[in-house]
Amino acid sequence: MKKNSSGHSLFRVVLALVFICFGLIALGNNLAWWDIDDLFFDWWPLILVLIGLITIFAPGGSWGGGVFLVFIGVVFLLHTLGIYDLEDLIWPAALIMVGIIILPRKRKEPRHFQPGTERDNDSDPKHERVFHATNADHVFTINTIFNSQREVIKDDQLAGGHGTAAFGNLELDLRQTNPTMNTYLEFTAIFGNITLLVPQDWKIVKHGGPVFGKINDRRNQINDALKTKTVTIEMNAIFGSIDVMN
Repeated sequence: MKKNSSGHSLFRVVLALVFICFGLIALGNNLAWWDIDDLFFDWWPLILVLIGLITIFAPGGSWGGGVFLVFIGVVFLLHTLGIYDLEDLIWPAALIMVGIIILPRKRKEPRHFQPGTERDNDSDPKHERVFHATNADHVFTINTIFNSQREVIKDDQLAGGHGTAAFGNLELDLRQTNPTMNTYLEFTAIFGNITLLVPQDWKIVKHGGPVFGKINDRRNQINDALKTKTVTIEMNAIFGSIDVMN
């Protein structure tokens, strides 16, 4: 299978560009290529606004978390620019923010699966969602940013999948899947946590590794002779953690 899908790639590209841009700006300032200290003092809340917008519109993002970040950013921006005093803004703006969050919104179908994916158990009391990966490629893509979610994957011909948790938590239950011969899974935790629940008969070939993070294999180990399925998993934990369990 192909290691990348378009939705997953776009999500990762946006996150990468945000980190790269802010890193280059900070690097140039520290090396005296330019001086943004005064500018940053007045306009730093725009960083919160930008992250909030990404959180709202990115696949797997959180509406409430994004609105909160935009709200905080705008309030602090008006304060740092001397337009309004913070004490005059905080309570009225908080009421407006609460109103926006509780506005009824049209329910959207999951954006993280390719066309043909079906979903059921939408009213599950544990607020978990069950996905039947019936798309032609049998590949799932799940991203979460500033959000926490649990997903259950059901696929009797699982070929692969991608998952990213940025500043959030993602729990994936893969125990009801049957992998094909060349199943490849890729997971990245960036300042977040990913928990993978896998079947006991999986023999996992690990790739990737932690970057100021942790990757923990917490499975109950069984005899290798009983592991009938081989699955390749690339795990990258960047200031985050990935836990593999049965």
